[in-house]
Amino acid sequence: MDLLILWFGFIGSWLLFAGPLYQAALELKEQDLEREHLGQVKKSIPEPKGVSVYWWFLPPVKLYLEHQQSREYREAFLRELAPEVVEQLIAFISKATGWAMVSFGGFCIAVKETYGLLHDGYDLSDALFWATVLAMAYLSISYTVISVRRARAIKAKANN
Repeated sequence: MDLLILWFGFIGSWLLFAGPLYQAALELKEQDLEREHLGQVKKSIPEPKGVSVYWWFLPPVKLYLEHQQSREYREAFLRELAPEVVEQLIAFISKATGWAMVSFGGFCIAVKETYGLLHDGYDLSDALFWATVLAMAYLSISYTVISVRRARAIKAKANN
């Protein structure tokens, strides 16, 4: 019975990682974001010239200067956008951040449950544990990518 419970924890936890990842892909794809407009605005704003590599002699100063340049570029970009596009962008970023946190939380639980199954349930090596974590993460991400691509292909065929 203990082993069965460990398997349920393993499967459930990986679903808690894969499910939010898949849901995020679906919802973010549907988000009404004017990507073409964002690309045009980005092209219209000059890229920051960059901070000299010599500032690596004072790493905190280099990081501060890069942060300042990045902030100035971001503010210039946002000033060029229409208010409704800024709202769309903020909604997109907020939704992406939320789903990323939920999915990462599921990943952390999945790592713990995988360890419990392989170490406590079967007394297997740490190398097999890490290989299993990598394989399950790959499968979860692959499922999301394949499903989104398949849906896109079906939609494209239906529109033709």
